[in-house]
Order: sequence, then structure tokens, then C-alpha cells
Amino acid sequence: MARSTSPDIRIELSGAFVLQQRRFERLIRLLQPLFDLESEARVEVDMSRLVAVGPTALALLTAALRRAADRDLLLEGSVLEPPRTPHVRNYLMRMNLLRTLTDEILDEPIQRHEEHGFRPCEMFSDDSDYWKVSKAFADALAESCSTDQTARAAVLVCLSEVSENVVQHAEADHGFGAAQGWGKSQRFEIGIVDLGRGVRASLTANPTYADIQDDATAIATALDARVTSTPERNSGVGLYLTRMLLAANGGSLLVRSGYGAVYSGSSDEVRSEPDFMPGTLVALRARTDRPLDMDAVYRRLDDDHPMPDSHDD
Repeated sequence: MARSTSPDIRIELSGAFVLQQRRFERLIRLLQPLFDLESEARVEVDMSRLVAVGPTALALLTAALRRAADRDLLLEGSVLEPPRTPHVRNYLMRMNLLRTLTDEILDEPIQRHEEHGFRPCEMFSDDSDYWKVSKAFADALAESCSTDQTARAAVLVCLSEVSENVVQHAEADHGFGAAQGWGKSQRFEIGIVDLGRGVRASLTANPTYADIQDDATAIATALDARVTSTPERNSGVGLYLTRMLLAANGGSLLVRSGYGAVYSGSSDEVRSEPDFMPGTLVALRARTDRPLDMDAVYRRLDDDHPMPDSHDD
């Protein structure tokens, strides 16, 4: 996008956009003009004062910009103003913000490193690439966090179910995801975003859940075991098992769609939010100083739902 002195829409992304509830809601609120864009406009996205951005926020920003570009809604003179801080600007390039926004080959003034413990933002659009992207994110998590094979498989099932839903049922142009770990804070985050029809529209396509009336209830229902809009394709256990894995690890799961949000971790919170989030956002955050293992999940299940004592007659 080229520079413009008089944009029709100006969005200023300043400060930090990380996976904390209110900061993330601020990003959704600021991106509303892009979500609502239906006719051509000169758009300026000013990131000059951006301090930090997590992988989920990056995927959401990329999804909003790419949809506008794919629909030819960005007039000549639209601009993406880069961060002033060199390390933030270089981070966005390494995490593929520019590469994912265009199909052109870019000459980048950075040196790329081996992708270990992170994966840059990727776009997926069909059956040929959603599984590859899901596996890459699961591998990045395994590179950063001790995990047994069963837990790793559960995370992969979760990511593939979320990504497959984007391709098969979300009615979105594309899905976007990214993964990043932070050694100092001992945290790892995976974010997957689409701007399709959302959890409630997808879930209520299954007659079993047709009576659900609000987004928050739809998300909370989707996080239960064996809940799926497509029982003929998916088991509906991926999100549930991953939610339990992350809770046992000390991590968290966020699902945001429409006006609803569910935060699941050491405690659960189901909220209705004031700003509309088109499509679905799923963010997984794990602690890297603790293992991801299914034994911890089974122990938690036994504590929360102990088997009744049996007595001989």
C-alpha cells in the first residue's frame, strides 16, 4: 500500500496487543472499520507507535487487511505505516505480516533464522494446506514445551479441527495462524483466526444446537466434549481435550466469536462483549516451564469427577 495524506479511514495501533483480555478487546474495537468495510476507501493503518504484538493479534490484523485487499477495497493511497522501533518492525517482517498480505515476492532487509519454537503467520485456504499449518504449529509448541506423545496428538487434533472448520464450514476467504514462544516469561501462544460466519452460525447448522440464541453460549457449548457442527466429520474432542491440557499446564484457551468470548484456564469466564468479532478467533497459551501431559488431565478429571465407590452386596 502506498502513502496517503488524507485517508478515508485511519486506524492507529499503538502500545501492546497481547493475549490479555482487555488489550485484545481493544484491538477488536480498533479494527471495526476494516471489519465493516464494504466499499472502496483509502485506509491508513498507523503502527508507528506499536510496542508489541502477539501471534494471535498478528493473525487477526493480517486477516482484516488481507480480506480488504482481496476484495479490492483498498484504494490507491492506502498505507501501512510501519513501527518506528526497529526490533518491532523487524519482528513483523519475520512473522510474515507483509508476505501474507501480498502474493508478490518481497525484498526484505532482514535475515531470517531457523523456525524453532515459533512459526510465522501463515494463510491457509483449502484441504491441501490446513493440515500442514496445524502440524507446524503443534511442532513449534513441542519445540518449546515438554509434552508426551498423547498430549501432542491432542493439540494437533484441536488445531486441525479448528483449521478444517475454517476451510470446510466457516465460509471464510482464508484462515490465518501464527505461533510464538517467549523464553523469559516462559509462555507459548498459538492463534488461529478466520473472518467467516462464526461459531454460533456454524454450530446451529447442527439441528441438535439450533436453539442456541447467543454467541457466548454457542462458544461455551462448543468447548464441551463431543460437540461439533459436523458429527459426520469431526469427533468434537479436540478443543475439549486441549482446554483440559492447558488448564492442567497452567495455560489458557480463548475463543472469541461474534459478541461472545470464553476464557478457559485455572478458572472459566463466559462473557458477552460490546464489540463484534466476525468469524472466530482461537488462541492457545501454554506455560513452557511445565509439561503438557495427559496424565495431568486424567488426574484432574478424577479429582473433579471421581468414580463412585463400589460395594459388594
